[in-house]
Amino acid sequence: MKSLTFLGLLILFIGIQSIPTDQWQYIEIDNQKAKWGDFDDPDWLRYFGLDGMDLNHDGYKDIITGRNVYLNPGGDMTGTWQKVDLGLNVDAMVAVDVNQNGLADIIAEALPNVYHLEATDKSATKWTAKVVAQIPPTSHSNGQGYQVADIIKGGTPEILLSSQKGIYLLELPQNNQDWRVSLIGENATDEGLTVGDIDNDGDLDIAGGRRAPGQEEPTVVVWFENPGQPKADWKDHELGHTEHPADRVELADFNGDGLIDLALGEERYPGLEPDANLYVFFQQKNQTWQRKTIVTQYSMNNLDVADIDQDGDIDLCTSEHKGKNLTLQLWLNNGKGQFKKQVVDQGKEAHLGARFYDMDNDGDLDILSIGWDQHQFVHLWRNDAITK
Repeated sequence: MKSLTFLGLLILFIGIQSIPTDQWQYIEIDNQKAKWGDFDDPDWLRYFGLDGMDLNHDGYKDIITGRNVYLNPGGDMTGTWQKVDLGLNVDAMVAVDVNQNGLADIIAEALPNVYHLEATDKSATKWTAKVVAQIPPTSHSNGQGYQVADIIKGGTPEILLSSQKGIYLLELPQNNQDWRVSLIGENATDEGLTVGDIDNDGDLDIAGGRRAPGQEEPTVVVWFENPGQPKADWKDHELGHTEHPADRVELADFNGDGLIDLALGEERYPGLEPDANLYVFFQQKNQTWQRKTIVTQYSMNNLDVADIDQDGDIDLCTSEHKGKNLTLQLWLNNGKGQFKKQVVDQGKEAHLGARFYDMDNDGDLDILSIGWDQHQFVHLWRNDAITK
């Protein structure tokens, strides 16, 4: 047996020091956010995009959602967030550095058009827009799944967008060439998608929901195996089924066995009954998956995962989209894939929210949310577990 270093002995003696998860300060960013339908058809449609990124290089993350960005006031973040209109009705999904020129970039949808928006200067208060790709629109016009990840190994990120026909991959332009677009997850739904190295071969695979033949709702959970090239065949693997439509998905090793597992939240419409499930599908060594129900409650069209308490394992965050309480909740992991509920707040409806971002760069993760029924709100819960 190798001898332990002093640091190793110290860690064994004192254990991992977690941070508290009950010190939250709610901040209302906006209560007058418009919806898509205020500008374009259909009139009932809301925005789906949400991301946090430092757009103006001041050391604080700003918020990207819908046709707006909100510039962080800094400090304790309780000051006025400057609301900037992007200049056209798009659903801004993600921020990504497209051309390494020091100006902020955003990828947005007004499907079938996919836009690259770029700030005109480092203040990020004015933006230009250019259509760079087209993908099929969905039954909700724009897609509800989007990710930035290094899918084609090489260090440059790619953009994943869900559509009516499946998951599309957009490659950032190189040497002023056009953006390349590939359909890589055929027949996947336009709901959530997630990335992770499912087969432990060193590249990122993709997972999400899919409709079974003849079905209207996605109750099949699949993952698409990365072949290393976007134009190659992305083989699909079925890993399980849901009781109700699969909505949000996230990949992580939840039980510490070295295998990637999948967390999934179900959607219920109209959502009048508390019968939506939050699952974890645990990957087994024989390449099968075991489904475990974490909770059954009102529709949860929200999900994120991270080590919120910094104890070395991955926790869950979700929020009820329907019901009387509209509970924002953490599910704290004991390291073995067993979860304990902790309520963060109640009464604030969320849809594609409950996302972890360190908005003030103080070392702990804050929570962002946007809504559907209460679409006019943008929410932030500041985590005060660590103070600067």
